[in-house]
Amino acid sequence: MRRKSAEGTLVQFESPATILSDAPNPEVVTDVGETLTVKGELSAREHVIINGTVEGDVSVPDHGVAIGPQGNIKGNIFAKTITVLGRVIGTLTAERSAEVRRTAQVEGELIAPAVVIDDGAVLQGSIDTSKADIAIRVARYRADRDDPA
Repeated sequence: MRRKSAEGTLVQFESPATILSDAPNPEVVTDVGETLTVKGELSAREHVIINGTVEGDVSVPDHGVAIGPQGNIKGNIFAKTITVLGRVIGTLTAERSAEVRRTAQVEGELIAPAVVIDDGAVLQGSIDTSKADIAIRVARYRADRDDPA
């Protein structure tokens, strides 16, 4: 599946359907391109595909986040669904599911009620499906509190 990025180039992922399945308007997707670096918090009210670098927390409580093969995140991620193909250092909290694909490198805690880890993926840290409910409530509270709208 292909999506057009803000810079007009086409971005292809192995399996983006996971991040697009819950969207009321599946066409609304923001792409952080490979040459972009975000320093600070990134929050959105739409699906986000990160192919660049984010040094800070990512909060997309009602949509999905995908970290592309070139994506590099140093910070915590909170989203409805999380799909990792790149590198993440931090805590990943997914309300519905988290996928760590074969090209992924994750260092930190993974909290979600459903987790898929492909053969070949690297995960250094812990997986906790038992405390997903409370972690999601805390993350949602923080996202709602910090939301300027």
